[in-house]
Amino acid sequence: MSDAGRKDFSDKAKESLKPDSQKGYMEKGKEYVTDAADKVAGAAQPEKDKGVFQGASDAADKGKDKAKAQNIGEESYGEQAKEYLDSAKTKLNDAVEYVSNSLHGGDDPKK
Repeated sequence: MSDAGRKDFSDKAKESLKPDSQKGYMEKGKEYVTDAADKVAGAAQPEKDKGVFQGASDAADKGKDKAKAQNIGEESYGEQAKEYLDSAKTKLNDAVEYVSNSLHGGDDPKK
């Protein structure tokens, strides 16, 4: 499930599993447009409003884009991977806290 106005995760997964060599021009064009729209929506959406998986997905996409934009060495790549993993861990911890508070009472961390 994805956040409102964002590209669905199942669509992303299906698209990534099929090699580009097996995609037609229309399919590639559609993916390009929907990926671009999702990036814009992700950049406009505040981190605190993103769901756990959407935040982790955006962090991974940012890392992939950053790696493409730079000609980086192995050490820099490892440092960036750690940064994105830490971001995903933070989102996961937020989710655990939210579920715990929902089950046991307490303040909603999103408020």
